[in-house]
Amino acid sequence: MGWLFGASRQWRGPDGLHVREYGGRLLAHHDRVDPRRNLVGHWIADAPFELALGSSGVVGMIASVTVSAASTLAWIVAALVTTVSASIFARTRF
Repeated sequence: MGWLFGASRQWRGPDGLHVREYGGRLLAHHDRVDPRRNLVGHWIADAPFELALGSSGVVGMIASVTVSAASTLAWIVAALVTTVSASIFARTRF
């Protein structure tokens, strides 16, 4: 589970350990929230860019068919600000 970001393989271990293999070299990091147990919490604490991008895209698609272009832009900006704020809050809590 997760984006490869150029890695050939990846593994998830216990307690949030995440390992990726890049050309025979291993790169590991620790996730604050394990996505196998709490995907939304992982997006907020460890993957805020993906959460912001996804939520603003969904909000933009919904707004584009329901409101004017100016309002659509306002909704997208509001979604981005909200998700980034939630991520900052989560990073201070966890």
